[in-house]
Amino acid sequence: MRQIVSFIILFFLVLQINAQSVPVVCRAGFAFEISNNPNWGNGEPVIINITPGSPAEKAGLKLNDIILEVNGKGTYLKPHHTIKAWMLDNDSHNMEISIRNLETDFKTIQLDKDCKARNGIDESKLASVFAFYSLEDVQDRTFHIPMKITTNPKAVLSDYRTFDFAPTGEGTPDIDARITAIFERMLKKRGLKRDTENPDFIIQTFYSYQNNPAYQPNSIDQKDEAKSNWRFDIEKNKMVKLPLYSPTEVIENNEIAYFLEFGYRFHDVKNIEPGKMFQIWECEVKERVKTNYGLENYLETNLPLILLKYPYPGSMNLATYEVNFLKFNYTGLNYNIDNIASIAHVDQKSPAAEAGIKRGDLVKSIQGVKLNNNLKDLTNSYRQFINESMNLRNPNTRYTDTNGYKDCMFWEVGEYNQVSKMLNKKSFKTAFTYLFNFNQYIDWYTPRTLSIEIERNKEKIEFELIPEVYKSAQISVF
Repeated sequence: MRQIVSFIILFFLVLQINAQSVPVVCRAGFAFEISNNPNWGNGEPVIINITPGSPAEKAGLKLNDIILEVNGKGTYLKPHHTIKAWMLDNDSHNMEISIRNLETDFKTIQLDKDCKARNGIDESKLASVFAFYSLEDVQDRTFHIPMKITTNPKAVLSDYRTFDFAPTGEGTPDIDARITAIFERMLKKRGLKRDTENPDFIIQTFYSYQNNPAYQPNSIDQKDEAKSNWRFDIEKNKMVKLPLYSPTEVIENNEIAYFLEFGYRFHDVKNIEPGKMFQIWECEVKERVKTNYGLENYLETNLPLILLKYPYPGSMNLATYEVNFLKFNYTGLNYNIDNIASIAHVDQKSPAAEAGIKRGDLVKSIQGVKLNNNLKDLTNSYRQFINESMNLRNPNTRYTDTNGYKDCMFWEVGEYNQVSKMLNKKSFKTAFTYLFNFNQYIDWYTPRTLSIEIERNKEKIEFELIPEVYKSAQISVF
């Protein structure tokens, strides 16, 4: 837990250092890189990450979108720092971005940037800092899928808009129909269309599921069973534990019960040389399985993830996924990192703004809990809470988060009452638990309305406001 508290202190220090230069900063809420991939956006910026709740997410920008123009300025062969400077121009609070993706050749999106005092820390960042109050709602997860991708450098994948499947004969296994359904659903979500008459490319799949004759059940260390691989279920929008070995995990051959292989190929039928088939994309996955998981079960969860690597694959030999879960009570308050009880900014049209809270107000308490303005005391209280609450967490939910913390665990459902009592102890509860108070284990009787005591011009004022529950799950793949 010392590592977690060190991270919190470092996080606040970095914010304080950064806050000393520019009073206001405008952010769009996405990251990009200049592509050197001949198949997708070569020489142009490609979006690789979108911040939950950001203007980019609200405007409808997506991962892998190719940025063609920023405010009418062409991005082709422009350096990263030049494009970034166009986007961070604080003289303008809005921006026009023209994009290309699998759905469109050219589309212009209006984006209103998020412009705030640089010394402010918003509630989404605070929710992440104090995530151990409710890991069910704030998580940063990383996992890998053993994947090898091969592409044809002649194929410009933005030219491919329609697809169909290779013909099958009589007696086709039921699983093939299921695979086809998953492909069709996922590719349509990405903006492609199925065309059975004149498709741009044809999909062909192959798979195998074999038991390992060298497998020895007794060779598995029971302690390692808890290391089951966590992956993101796109349909259920949550992490699930699967009986798979991570590709980064070193294991003996006799510990592997089954070998699973799945792959697919896209064949061009009209762009490169009309009338002939050219393979433009191949993806092959080889998994090591712990128990008789079954190919169909595997594909229901993993095929949608596998397809996220198309059309901008990143690493060609390993797929790395990052999932960011964020759920918190949003009021629109931004706290001054140099004086945490002071309001640095209030988001326009937010619950706090509509209630009448203003920049410069001093927060005395939230839900009757005093806001401790001493960061050292605040982090020490949080550290003590984490240490003493470990026995109330469910070890079967243990995971290592993106920052490397190995003892992340959800609350044990049967201990919710004890969790509630612990969180209400004066020595543990901070004013920022309001970010999570929609969970019954935080406070069984929490009303929908937040009570915030403010000091303004030496006068104390009580505000009542109803927060909005913000919820997001963003996935990136590299």
